[in-house]
Amino acid sequence: MFAGEIKELWRYPVKGLRGESLRSAVVDFDGLAGDRTLGLFEPGSDKAVWGGSHPKMMGWEAAWPAQCGCADAVSGEPVLYEPGGAAWGAEESGLPARLAETIDAEKGVELRKVEGAAGRILVIFEASVRRLSEQLGREVEAARFRPNVVVDADLEPYAEYGIEPGTAIRLGGHEFTLQKPCERCVLPSWDPHGANVRDKELHKFIISELDNHFGIYLRVGDPVTVKVGDAVAA
Repeated sequence: MFAGEIKELWRYPVKGLRGESLRSAVVDFDGLAGDRTLGLFEPGSDKAVWGGSHPKMMGWEAAWPAQCGCADAVSGEPVLYEPGGAAWGAEESGLPARLAETIDAEKGVELRKVEGAAGRILVIFEASVRRLSEQLGREVEAARFRPNVVVDADLEPYAEYGIEPGTAIRLGGHEFTLQKPCERCVLPSWDPHGANVRDKELHKFIISELDNHFGIYLRVGDPVTVKVGDAVAA
């Protein structure tokens, strides 16, 4: 059906915060190693604090400390970087208060491990991002969709939504299974860098013209390693 290559790999150690660009990544049945392992919650509750309600979260970044030049290392705890660049260890006592202050979380926040990982990776296609930009008459950043994998392939824009669930798609010679298209929440309409500005036209377009989908979910069984530049085919 198509052939191409992996152009970008991304991991988001903390849900809702900006993530890190990778050279390689380990993926297994639980998803991409180190991806969305922590989340923000209102203190003493299971209510998530997320980018749709607190878009300034995306002014923060999170990354796993570099180890031996290994882009996919996930030992220890991630490091969080506030908009001004100051670094915080995930377990530092002052971090929750600083997060709450900078993202306007009046009830405060707790940083906790996320239970029940989705066990999948999100893939988007450059052709679809380009076509979306053309249709809206301005550049739409791929970062808005928080992908794990960005693929450049000889596939027509939006054609990925016509691929049957269950189809085998190979990344770097490893067979993944297409689960379904990604149904989008309001998050892509918010500035992906934490500027607290919303693009309502983008949100309406995705709902009305793309059936509220952008990107596809893939899953794999056994642990595999994928790299930027790996071939992609289906």
